Amino acid sequence: MEIKHIRWIAVVGLIAIVELQYVWLVNTYKLTKESIQMKGEELFPEAALQEVFLRVSKTKKDSTVTMNVNFDAEKDMETMSTPGQWLMSYMHVSFQEIALKDFNRDVSFMDLDSIYAHMLDSIGFPAAVASCIVDSTGRIMKASSQLDIHGKGVLRTSPLPISFDGTRFLQGVITNPYRVIFQRMTLLLLATVLIMVLVIACIIYQIRIILRQNKIAKLREDFSYAMIHDMKTPLSSILMGTQILETGKLDAQPEKKARYFRILREEGEHLLSLTNKVLTLSKLENHQLKLEKETCSLRPMLEDLAEKYKAKAVKHIVYKWNLQADTVYADEEFLKEALSNLIDNAVKYSGEEVEITFSSGKLSNEYYIKVHDTGFGIPLKDQSKIFEKYERASASGRSRYGGPAGFGLGLNYVLRVAEAHGGKVTLESIEGEYSEFTVYLPVEEDITGKTCPKIDNE
Repeated sequence: MEIKHIRWIAVVGLIAIVELQYVWLVNTYKLTKESIQMKGEELFPEAALQEVFLRVSKTKKDSTVTMNVNFDAEKDMETMSTPGQWLMSYMHVSFQEIALKDFNRDVSFMDLDSIYAHMLDSIGFPAAVASCIVDSTGRIMKASSQLDIHGKGVLRTSPLPISFDGTRFLQGVITNPYRVIFQRMTLLLLATVLIMVLVIACIIYQIRIILRQNKIAKLREDFSYAMIHDMKTPLSSILMGTQILETGKLDAQPEKKARYFRILREEGEHLLSLTNKVLTLSKLENHQLKLEKETCSLRPMLEDLAEKYKAKAVKHIVYKWNLQADTVYADEEFLKEALSNLIDNAVKYSGEEVEITFSSGKLSNEYYIKVHDTGFGIPLKDQSKIFEKYERASASGRSRYGGPAGFGLGLNYVLRVAEAHGGKVTLESIEGEYSEFTVYLPVEEDITGKTCPKIDNE
């Protein structure tokens, strides 16, 4: 599957998840709003009744009450769903009429708002409320002055009659329903946010894994092609040389015959070295490589490598020496191969002449070996990935200076060998000026306190 298809599938999936979450939240919001509206409708008549009782109770005990009610039971019962509702409405209107006409006390909005707010708060709705008196058309005649009741976002209860002539109605208002709604949806909103973050993180993680796998697959494909191409030349030389030697034409020319045999041996060694390098890297990655650590002499090792590359290189090589540490504790075979890769890298990626400086020393708990060259250098953007396996970007970048393109085994091998010893590799380079690789290896006592055991994970 192509990357663009994966991305489109991820985008469509994410949109679908967001849409489902949106529908869920909207429906939950509507249900919560309806619940608040319903509770407000249920509690407001009770609050109004408590307010009128409180108002009447504030009158003098010796006051007399007279009731002159003009009430059409049949007409009013038609608007009520149950006889109980009719009775409660009748009682409420009666008390309102008594309080207003007999005791000259109209609705106390302050008391009503306080009672209503307390009732809502007791059932988990900490709402800001107001109240008002409206006429039969819904026009506000008198209202609480504390809060705005004209906003579009308020929730209003059904008008509650407070007069028998149908000219005055009492209405409750929840002025901050959105705050109440979102307070009750806090956990849901947090859960939704966490779910979305988790889903997005998982999608991004999956995409990164797929992209990484595709990159690795592409790099392996490129590596396979490059390696086959690199092996093809020595194999062709071996086959050609073998065919010439088989004819016996060189039997009378011993010097030329010996040169052909030398070419065959060198090409065979090149193939063997390449094969061993791949196998070693595989073992290092799987922690299956056995290191035979011992005290190694640096100068003979580096001198042997220097002579080897000076003899085979067609360019002029100048070596400089600054070895302050004569020995290191390492596996000589693998360390030598790692240093050989650094020298090979310096020779390949340089001009007609290159100066290579070998340095060594001992810090408090580790040895260091430096290989400094005056080659092409490495671009800053490539330095972070120069040690990656199959990484050819840096090499291909330097090919514009005339250097060959590699396929990313040499420096990765150096890194793996250093890490297998418990050390590391660092790079310092300026493009067009120099490159300096430093291999750090722990001292013998630094690993166990006494001696360094052999690494055997097989």
